[in-house]
Amino acid sequence: MVKGRSISVNPQTWRGAALGILGAALLAGCGTFSHYPTGMEQTTLAPLRTGKKTDYRKTFGKRTNGNAQVLFSAEMGRVAQLEGDFGPSRSAFAGAIAATRAQDEKATVSASGAAAQTGAVLVNDKVIPYRAPSYERTLMHHYQTLNYLAASDVVGAGVEVRRANREQEAARRRHDREIDRAKSKEGNVAPDDARDPNLLAVYAGLDEMAGAVKFSFQNAATFYVSAVIWEMLGEPNDAYIDCKKALEIYPENPHVQRDVVRLGRRLGMREDLEDFERRFPGASKAEDAGEMAGKARLVVLYEEGFAPRKSEMSVAYPLPAADSIGVIALPVYAEIPPPPVPAGVSVGGRGVGQTAPICNVAALAARALAEQMPGILTRQVARAVAKAVGAKAAKDAGGDWGELAATLYNVISEQADLRSWLTLPAHMQVLSAWVDPGGSCVALTAPGGGTLWSGEVTLKAGKTTLVVVTRIDLAVFSHVMVQP
Repeated sequence: MVKGRSISVNPQTWRGAALGILGAALLAGCGTFSHYPTGMEQTTLAPLRTGKKTDYRKTFGKRTNGNAQVLFSAEMGRVAQLEGDFGPSRSAFAGAIAATRAQDEKATVSASGAAAQTGAVLVNDKVIPYRAPSYERTLMHHYQTLNYLAASDVVGAGVEVRRANREQEAARRRHDREIDRAKSKEGNVAPDDARDPNLLAVYAGLDEMAGAVKFSFQNAATFYVSAVIWEMLGEPNDAYIDCKKALEIYPENPHVQRDVVRLGRRLGMREDLEDFERRFPGASKAEDAGEMAGKARLVVLYEEGFAPRKSEMSVAYPLPAADSIGVIALPVYAEIPPPPVPAGVSVGGRGVGQTAPICNVAALAARALAEQMPGILTRQVARAVAKAVGAKAAKDAGGDWGELAATLYNVISEQADLRSWLTLPAHMQVLSAWVDPGGSCVALTAPGGGTLWSGEVTLKAGKTTLVVVTRIDLAVFSHVMVQP
């Protein structure tokens, strides 16, 4: 026979505990889908994988006012653009960009901000308004640039890429200041050396996905698109500067190499050219002014897959302040997307080259999470300590029922914040080629044969045609933008 023990029941104590548990359950999922990111898979990602229309207005429209306003506005902008609805996409991205600007302009300590941080300690990080990491903020401008190009507004596109570049520069300055502060406090300690030894397994997984990406805020694809637009606007100096930045971030891309050499020759950058031609001997074959005369420029931006989604990992963590071991929930990336696969590009049946990787968005996401981890950990530990202390107080005040209520609250409310921009591609690739003008069939083919995409494209002498192709599993989305 199993012996139990009697527990005295105080109805008021139990009622209060039940209400507390209910409140925790409600707060834990506020401001986002009830089951995130499963809700995104059902409403948005699954239809996009098969090329079906999504009801993005219904899915995101009512969610662009809560604490995840920035995130869901960006999701709506991306989905609308994939489906060719450039007006709604432009409005959604404008809302996301305005919301991030409002966050920046808000006082560092405000009543609502303090309340959110307090709520994070009591519940979980999902009660904090979503702040897009730098790579997401840059890509908002990146895709807004394409909306302007779709409307044949090259000047507007130029304004947007300038904003994107300012975002990347501001992020770099913030990072430099953080490094300086860390060194002043710890004494010339490298960021990786300061990582919490209890989370080495977590960091190892993030580092594996991040690969060679050193920082999350540097995006070569956006700098390259910026360079293309500056050339459209007749600003070769600005184009050269941004092309050099793209090359610095992603030096392996042959199209960036050739374009920086071509622009350097046009501008007479002799010292730079000597360095580039030594480092990239293949780029010395870049087109000169004579070869480009009467030609049209074709630029292909090829995107693959979806950015990875976060998952939750429970980690046992020492809590000296509570004299115990606690369990904290951390966001991690558990699955690494497949590597990029270059696509062959032909014009009028004649091959003009292959696309080449220029941005690993999945790696940027992993590096961004690694950079955010110290702040996440600080809040998680504070929450674990507060809950441990609260559980003891509940037991002292309400006996076993109080302890049970506190334990249930802790289990229900302890959730990692898994929010991120899920409709971004996993990889971006580019191709740049100078071709004969006229109407031609442009096709993208897989390495083993088979057409990924083809379409009739207008190529104008002295002008640029941008072809954007996004492949997501079984679906392919495309947009052709011709310089007016």
